[in-house]
Amino acid sequence: MLVQKFKSAYTPNQSVAIDESLVAFKGLLGWKQYIPTKRARFGLKFFQHCESESGYIWNSIIYTGKGTVFMEEYEHYGLSTKCVLTLIHELKNNGYLLTDNFYTSPEVAEILLKYKTDVIGTVRGNRKWLPAEFKTMKLKKGEIKAFQKGKIMVLQWRDKKT
Repeated sequence: MLVQKFKSAYTPNQSVAIDESLVAFKGLLGWKQYIPTKRARFGLKFFQHCESESGYIWNSIIYTGKGTVFMEEYEHYGLSTKCVLTLIHELKNNGYLLTDNFYTSPEVAEILLKYKTDVIGTVRGNRKWLPAEFKTMKLKKGEIKAFQKGKIMVLQWRDKKT
């Protein structure tokens, strides 16, 4: 009900982001999460779809483990893909999506490109459909390599300072 109010009050511009947030909670709950990188390390995990510029939360899903509810048409995908497609479903064909390495994959990029939505984000090196060369490549300082398949491009670089 609250999410419906968020959606009816405002429509985000073309740059949106998907990420998780943790709401502090110390009570007893079977699906309480522990995320050591968050300020409140224990709590309720939410997948959130926000406008990049203002931070406005447009859509949200509470993570309850295997019981998490996603749109039925996306149930055959993995967790991160289901999450992205469910959260952005009503705003497909609307611009750009910024994601971190949990949500970014070539699979998500291909699906969203069909809906005229570009994906920008970091990607984990062990994702399916990445070139084998990408996974094993060792770069020198300041070196950049790029791989492209259709409209999807993956860049790998090594900072000059490291």
